[in-house]
Amino acid sequence: MKFHHILIAIIVAALWGFNFIAVKIGLSEIPPFLYCSSRFVIACLPLLCFIKKPPVSWPLIIGIGLSLGVLKFGFMFMGLHLGMSAGLASLVLQSQVLFTAALSVLFLADKLHPNQILGMVIAFGGITLIGINLHEESTLVSFLLIIGAAISWAFCNIMIKLAGKVNMFSLVVWTSLIPPIPMYLLSVVFEGPEALPQMLTQMTPLGWACLLFTACGSTWIGSTLWGTLLRTYNASVVVPFSLLIPVFGISFGHILLEEQYSAITYVACGIVFAGLVINQWRTGKTHYSLKEVANMAKPMEQAA
Repeated sequence: MKFHHILIAIIVAALWGFNFIAVKIGLSEIPPFLYCSSRFVIACLPLLCFIKKPPVSWPLIIGIGLSLGVLKFGFMFMGLHLGMSAGLASLVLQSQVLFTAALSVLFLADKLHPNQILGMVIAFGGITLIGINLHEESTLVSFLLIIGAAISWAFCNIMIKLAGKVNMFSLVVWTSLIPPIPMYLLSVVFEGPEALPQMLTQMTPLGWACLLFTACGSTWIGSTLWGTLLRTYNASVVVPFSLLIPVFGISFGHILLEEQYSAITYVACGIVFAGLVINQWRTGKTHYSLKEVANMAKPMEQAA
């Protein structure tokens, strides 16, 4: 990746890392499913300015909207509701990196460079270390729901790549049309029909600011820049930068919410950065397909 694109990827990770802080504060005033529905209602408001529909089929628009706005957040919020801690959920969600890499090889014929494989392994080592250090009580069902959210995000990454060279802001706005109604129905079922009137009458300026950041900063800016990177590079090159999201989330939590973490956590964050540096380093043209990666593991399996 070009240097300025690497900076953009880091900025997106920072925006999405800070979004965990905004959501954590916002959820103290708005229940989760209603929060998500409201987020996408605001995100699709630019359509009122007659944003032109991108030259993408409706099935693809619906697919992106459902996989990202409904399935990912539906699984994620339900997993949190059933016991998964927020910190651990943000880490488990990054398993989408592996799912996206595998799907990009299967559906997009992407190739994996040796340094990408090594870099992802090292970065995941750091993520695992953070997860062990932050681990709280969780259930198998909640864990599987977060994995479902990660798989949904991976499919969304592939569909964004399949959308081709389109105006990404337009795509983000139009796909934001899909989640509000399903998420609001979930809110009515799990949070009660009184949740919306209570939100509109009791929200504080801070709550509105958090909701607006999630819709504008995270969805408009973050998703548009992320989609632009996916349109420009192979998904297996871009997606590992999402491993920085929990790193930024932890850092912002410490600075803004005075959350305390151990030295091991900060060492693990450094390992994640090191893995990303290796992931982006190019020393040659050697690359491997997913099948070749599997074949590389056979001698080790036989030795074991």
